[in-house]
Amino acid sequence: MVGGFSLTFRSISHSGQCANSISRELAWRRSRSRINRVGTRSSRISASVHKKMENIRVFVVSDLHTDYAENMAWVKCISSRSHQEDILLVAGDVAETYDKFFSTMSLLTRRFKHVFFVPGNHDLWCRKEGEDFLDSLDKLNALLHACGELGVESNPLIIGDLGIIPLFSWHHESCMDFRVLTQRRT
Repeated sequence: MVGGFSLTFRSISHSGQCANSISRELAWRRSRSRINRVGTRSSRISASVHKKMENIRVFVVSDLHTDYAENMAWVKCISSRSHQEDILLVAGDVAETYDKFFSTMSLLTRRFKHVFFVPGNHDLWCRKEGEDFLDSLDKLNALLHACGELGVESNPLIIGDLGIIPLFSWHHESCMDFRVLTQRRT
């Protein structure tokens, strides 16, 4: 929702700059019916009339790296009373291990009313996990399942007048050279 008007994927990608805009449009149509609207299903993203966003703050944090004791101590020091109506967006790199990830997100959900998560590269590393995960995608599925158990959102949700849409995307340094992208088949 921008300035009272909702943008559709079609209006953004219709410029023809995306070679696979048709497949993206189909994926968007399939996924938009899954967007939660504070407990109800909706086929559109639009402003909620449930309540205004008064006295609700939105915080963003990334790179917590709670595998390090001092970083976990910092998370534990976040007030468990001051943020009970607030929203926290966790933008990746929570922890390298599943256990630390789970305990960190558990702590955060007890401190904030809504917690959203988008994975970072360190969250998907398997080097300290032993044989627990086949690969990073297997670990991603486990992390998203853990989020579901803990009440952490990783899907779009409308809260009051605010629509939050977590996007999963990763960057590779080869994306900086656009000539390389035109030579690859995606």
